[in-house]
Amino acid sequence: MSTDLVVVYSPVGGGHKSAALATAEAARARGLRVEVVSAFDHAPRWAGDAYVRAHLTGQSAAPELYGQMYFAANRRGDALEPLRLGLDNLVFGGLADHVRALAPRAVVATHHLPLVVLGRSRRKGTLDAPLLGVVTDYTAHACWAERGVDAWAVPFGGARAELAGHGAPLARIVETGIPVRASFARTPSLLAGALPRVLRVLVTSGGFGHGPMTRIVRSFASVPNVELVVVCGAAEKLAARVAREADEAGVPARVIGFEKDMAARIAEAHVVVGKAGGLTVTETLTAGRPMIVASAVPGNEKLNEAFVVDGGAGIAADADDVGAAVERLRDGTGASLVAMGERARQLVPRHAADAVVDAALGLVRRSRLAAA
Repeated sequence: MSTDLVVVYSPVGGGHKSAALATAEAARARGLRVEVVSAFDHAPRWAGDAYVRAHLTGQSAAPELYGQMYFAANRRGDALEPLRLGLDNLVFGGLADHVRALAPRAVVATHHLPLVVLGRSRRKGTLDAPLLGVVTDYTAHACWAERGVDAWAVPFGGARAELAGHGAPLARIVETGIPVRASFARTPSLLAGALPRVLRVLVTSGGFGHGPMTRIVRSFASVPNVELVVVCGAAEKLAARVAREADEAGVPARVIGFEKDMAARIAEAHVVVGKAGGLTVTETLTAGRPMIVASAVPGNEKLNEAFVVDGGAGIAADADDVGAAVERLRDGTGASLVAMGERARQLVPRHAADAVVDAALGLVRRSRLAAA
C-alpha cells in the first residue's frame, strides 16, 4: 500500500521532530496515511552522532564561533559546498532509497539535510513524489535553498524574501507559519487580574537538555512568590544537577526530564523561559504565553529572539538575569504578562500545520495536472 505523505526530519535538537509530528498529526486528522522518518536512521550511527555533537558543542562551547560560521555559510556557491553536498549524499544516501520504497504521494522535510539527498533524487528523476521543505526558524538560511525542491513552506515575515535571495523561486515559496500540534492553540489565555500571587514559571532546555539551566535557576534565588518547573529534556545528569542547584539556592522548583506533553506544561505556566529554537518559540507564542529568551546563541537563535522581542511577545535576558526580569514584568494585576501573551498569539497563525499539509497536497495536484 502506498503512503500519502512521508515526513522526514533530522534529530538535531527536538524542534525538527516536533514540526514533523505536528505535520503528521494534521495530515492524519484528514485520514491521510503518513510515515514519519528520521534521516539519521538511514545513515551510519557515527555520522548522526557526529552531526549532533558538532551542533551542540558549537552552540555551548563556542557560541560566538558558531554564529560566525552560521553567517559565513549563509550563501550559496561557497568553495566548500561541493564537498559538503557530496559527503551528505554519500552518508545519507540510504534515506532516498527508504523514502522511494514507501511510495509516497508527497514528501515533507522539516530539516535542510534531507533536502540535499531527496532533492538530488528529484533532479535525477528517481523520486516521483514532489518535495516540500519546511523552514523551522524565523529566518531562512541559504542551506534551505537546495536544488530539486519543489516548494518551501516558511513562517510569515522576512523568510520568504530571504529564501528567494538565496535562489529559491519566489513563486514556489508559500507562507504557512511553523507547524505545531493543535493542542498548543487550545491553551486558555492568561486573564488580567486573575494571575495568582505565586507566579508559575516554566524553564525549558529543549529536547537535548541544552542551555545554561543552572544559571537560570540560580537567578531566582532572591525572587519571592515564584514556582519553577524545569524541563531538562533527555539529559538525566543535567536534571540531577539542576535539582541540586535549586535546593541549595532555596528556589522552589520541580525538575523533570523529557516532557511528552509540552502543551499541557506550557498551559500551566504564566511565563516561559527558554532557548530561542524555532519550535520552542512557536509553541510558546501559539499557546499565548509571554517568553523570556535566555542567552540566545548568535545565528538563528538571535534572529528568532528578535522575532519575539520586536513583536512585543517577550524579552531577552542573560541567564543570570532571568529571575530579575520576571520580577520586573510582574505587577499587581499581571497586565504586562497578559498583554505580552495576547501579542504572542497575534504573531503566529493557529493552523500552520494544516497549511503545510495543504501546500504538500497542492504539489500533488499540480504534478498530476502536469502529467495529464
